[in-house]
Amino acid sequence: MVFIKKGTIAAAFVAATMCLGSAAYAQEAAATPDGAGQEQATQQYAEEDLRKFVDANTSVTDIQKASRDTMVAVIEENSLTLERFNELAKAHRAKKLEEVAEGPEEISAFSNAAQEVVKLQPENKEKIEAAVQEHGLTMEKYTALMKAYKDDPEVQNQVRKIVAEKK
Repeated sequence: MVFIKKGTIAAAFVAATMCLGSAAYAQEAAATPDGAGQEQATQQYAEEDLRKFVDANTSVTDIQKASRDTMVAVIEENSLTLERFNELAKAHRAKKLEEVAEGPEEISAFSNAAQEVVKLQPENKEKIEAAVQEHGLTMEKYTALMKAYKDDPEVQNQVRKIVAEKK
């Protein structure tokens, strides 16, 4: 039997599925204390900050796409599809991995893939932080802008206008 650390698999599952969405890192960091989100949603942001946000987000999206591609390649190198990897991760969380897996070889492949995916996370996080800082924002400011973009239609309109100007 192959033993896998529960946290490793959970992190790999989250990494593989979250990386498929946009701004995964920003979403992870977007939690704010009670009431803080409401203040940020109504806060006005300088156009310069919004321009930096658009540029930073473009870089972050590129990094996430490359990260996603790398994770998929790692999973496929271990003879699994992303869909199968996610099925096995779900089964592992439900403590049914041995029931769902086709055998010890698949469990081993899953374990190897999960561990490799988890190893990629710190490097990806560093790349994202560096990209945000290169565009003149702190992670805190980027996260606040991401939250404002998601929650505030006015910020959404301002960002859309900036994006349209860049085209």
